[in-house]
Amino acid sequence: MIGGLLGVGGSIGFIPLATIFLAPDKQQLQGAAMVANFVVALTAWRRYRRAGTVDWALARRIVPAALVAVLAGVATSLFVEAPAFRVLFAAFLFAIAAREFVLLARGAPDGNGSERDLRAPLPAVIGTVMGYLSGLLGIGGGVVGIPLMRAWGKLEMKRAVVTSVCTMVPLTAMGAATKAITLARTPLDGGGNALVPALAIAACLVPTAVAGSWLGATINLRITGRAVRWALTTYLPIAAGWMAWPVLQQWLAGPK
Repeated sequence: MIGGLLGVGGSIGFIPLATIFLAPDKQQLQGAAMVANFVVALTAWRRYRRAGTVDWALARRIVPAALVAVLAGVATSLFVEAPAFRVLFAAFLFAIAAREFVLLARGAPDGNGSERDLRAPLPAVIGTVMGYLSGLLGIGGGVVGIPLMRAWGKLEMKRAVVTSVCTMVPLTAMGAATKAITLARTPLDGGGNALVPALAIAACLVPTAVAGSWLGATINLRITGRAVRWALTTYLPIAAGWMAWPVLQQWLAGPK
């Protein structure tokens, strides 16, 4: 529902919860999350397309850089544990949420004709950051792209959401396919490979992810841009907390 409403994907919430209740390998969780992110993005895209709000004008300039970067991010995730990076990214989300809150509290209009000229190289920069973090952390690139499009491009909230959804369809497809290949080559101690349990988790996620994404996109179409901004401002600190807390908890506990 969050992915359809805000165009951000839901894996920032899914991965910590699944770690607590399912506790499988991190790579398996990221693989399952990437599959779910693709389903969420595709479902939301179909809903927005049906409503006639899909606009590829900006998304097509973001996608090429994002597709290249997601490959680099997935490759990096196989070798690098990035706890400090997760905390820094969480701090970034808190900062974006604080900025949006201040603008809302001041009654600042959404966009109001101040949208910047998003020709090269800015879309490529946004795509690179979206793709790399999506592949590295197994998250939907929209949670990166939406804040960047809002802060750097001054996009109206609803246009940023739809652009993010359009961008995430090919981005998450590439990320899921790349992760599947790497998991298929990762053996398990008990035999088989890591792709099979990842797909099993994804199969359980997909049916409700489809329903939730459709519902979220429908809600977006029926509420004001200001309401969507409040929803994003509420969600980003929660997402940041989910991302940073396991790392902070480990740091506070100290070395064993």
